[in-house]
This record gives sequence, C-alpha cells and structure tokens, in this order.
Amino acid sequence: MSGTRPRRTQEERRDESEQRMLAAGLRLVAEQGIEKLTLADVGKTAGYSRGLPAHHFGSKEQYLKALASYATIEFEKTVPIEDRLSGLPALLELIRTVFVHLTADPTRLLLTQVVLRDPRKEQALSGEVGALRDKTLATLAQHVRTGIAAGQIRASVDPEMASLFLAASICGVVETWMANPDFDVAAAGTQLIELTRHALEQGKSP
Repeated sequence: MSGTRPRRTQEERRDESEQRMLAAGLRLVAEQGIEKLTLADVGKTAGYSRGLPAHHFGSKEQYLKALASYATIEFEKTVPIEDRLSGLPALLELIRTVFVHLTADPTRLLLTQVVLRDPRKEQALSGEVGALRDKTLATLAQHVRTGIAAGQIRASVDPEMASLFLAASICGVVETWMANPDFDVAAAGTQLIELTRHALEQGKSP
C-alpha cells in the first residue's frame, strides 16, 4: 500500500494560490493602504511571480473586489455576533472570541486591522467592508446599552464612544504585533478583557 499523498488537482492548486494572494493583499493594505497596493507586490508578497495575480484576477479592480469579498467572509468568522448572551457578558465574550481567532491565525490580525482601522469612507476597501465596520461598532454599542439597562454597566458610559475605544484598542494590539511579531497577542487580549470589565462594570471607578 503506497504511503504517498494523492496529487492535488489544478483547481486545488489554484484555490491555494488565490487564498495566499488574498492573504498577501490583506498584509499590504494593512501596512501601506490601498492606494500603494500593486498586483506585482501581491504576487511577490505571496511568494509567487509578480505577474500571477494579474493572470488570476485580471486587474487591480477585480482583485480588490475579490479581496473585499474575502475580507467580509473571514471577518464575520473572526467577529461573530453573540446571540447567547447580552450586555456586558456578551461584550466580554465577543472580545475573548476575537482574540482566540487572532492568536490562532495571523491573517486574521491583518484582516481585523483592515476592517476596523480606518473610518474614512474613501479609504475603505469597499462599501461592503465599510458597512461591516459600522455593523461591528453598532453591535458593540448595543451590548453596552443592554448592559446599562440591565444594571451591569455604569449609566455614565457612552455606548458609541465605548465601541470606538474597543475597536481602537484591538487595532492597537494588531499594530504592535505588526511592528513586533513576537508580541504576545493572547496576553494582550486577556488584559483588554480585564480592563474593559473594570472600566464598564457597575460599581467600578471610571
């Protein structure tokens, strides 16, 4: 009985190369923005020829459409909408889940940065990704409102401000990791959960 693995089909190789090129695009957008992104750099960063992205996607416009779709699908896996819990417990569980994903897959660190970092509409990867950012902030804010109504969170907390601070804190962790890949993302996530609990919880000092 042979122990060799079956050879991958051309379609499987194509799928793998496209995933690698999309992940490379996330890194480039996170590091330098959309304007400086080139298909040649995508190919080089992914470990392929500079011309392969153009061969697969056709144009930068088509590549960015694929990247936006990829970002939307993967981000929704990274930042799930918590429906089992509400208020402060849901908020803390959502942060915990996000950091579980971020720690497990560096691509998700870049993905989170691309979606949450820049609120300017003209800088968004697409309207779909901009809407995803708005939806995420709205979800965080709603958990804060529910927590206030339930007496879990101090009434003086502004839900929209709190959601912006949380998103900025997550992006700050990612930026630190981008500058220093040895940075302990898991420890940072644990600390952020504790700081969030202390800052928001009813009866705690602001």
